Amino acid sequence: MELTDVRYELQLSESRNAIWIHSCIDGSTVGRFGRMGIDLHNTATEQMAGMPECRMCTHGKPSHTDWQLFRDKALEWWGVMVPEDAFDPRLLRLDE
Repeated sequence: MELTDVRYELQLSESRNAIWIHSCIDGSTVGRFGRMGIDLHNTATEQMAGMPECRMCTHGKPSHTDWQLFRDKALEWWGVMVPEDAFDPRLLRLDE
């Protein structure tokens, strides 16, 4: 399977407190952004082929910088454009 064949689905929480990115090929969740941090993973298929689970994960309340990083990596790695207003900025901690 060519990387260009892979398709992804963006799922947005109606309350703007979480975002998920799913692989349409194998149904795995490859991205999650929420009040407890960032999870950016390889697909289940990639993991079964020997790739690690995590590509980039954080734990704890995310910052504005984390939000931008999540959006940048979603676009870079999966071609998914996450709208800037998809997450409520009041839930982000201030950058230090």
